[in-house]
Amino acid sequence: MPSLTQDRLWSEAVILEAADRVLRVQSTRDAFLCLKNHWPMTDGKAKGDALAACDRVIDGFDEPDVARAAFIKAAEEAQFRVHSWTGQQ
Repeated sequence: MPSLTQDRLWSEAVILEAADRVLRVQSTRDAFLCLKNHWPMTDGKAKGDALAACDRVIDGFDEPDVARAAFIKAAEEAQFRVHSWTGQQ
């Protein structure tokens, strides 16, 4: 598990919508905790890839938007509607 004391902010927050909730995720730490604690799926390739990307970013081996892109793919895999403030992903 990565050290969650260091956060890596994203260039833009990701808004996830489901039937019963809306989640706003704006950093790699937020994404990691969301995937671990609030995800509707227990497994999935994109979820595993996103967790691995978050680990790399938090440990300083990759840029924050790598985790953001992987998180969006995991959100799509989990059938969330994915938005951002500007409408871009």
